[in-house]
Amino acid sequence: MQLPPFKLTVLSILGNMVPVPFIVLYLRSFASLLSERSGAARRLLELLFERAREKAAPVEEFRWLGLMLFVAVPFPGTGAWTGAIIAAVLGMPFWSAVSANFLGVVFAGLLVSLLVNLGLKLALATGLVLFFISTVMWSVLRRLKRSIDSR
Repeated sequence: MQLPPFKLTVLSILGNMVPVPFIVLYLRSFASLLSERSGAARRLLELLFERAREKAAPVEEFRWLGLMLFVAVPFPGTGAWTGAIIAAVLGMPFWSAVSANFLGVVFAGLLVSLLVNLGLKLALATGLVLFFISTVMWSVLRRLKRSIDSR
């Protein structure tokens, strides 16, 4: 039995979001519990959190919008689970983190569906255009933030 595309999309979004609330709520306490019990776990978690902080620069700068856009970019390592880890590391409020992750997953799903339906040549061209747009978008957002902060 094959599911209709809409139901499949809804299931994939919900499936992607299942661990997000748990990561946001419990990652820090789980990490501290593991760190107390094992030196190897402490080193592994420090490495994980350091990588999350490295990826978190745009999220730290723009909080909700940054997290949503980070998750919406369909590149390896930028999904909802990484977004949830970043939100937990940065101490974002629960509903803010979950809603940003959810909208990011929806946008990423729509974008991937669009690219899959375009065909390989158009998908590659669109991917390059979207990469350029995202680069320009981040620089524009940074300029706007600096101008707002300077007032």
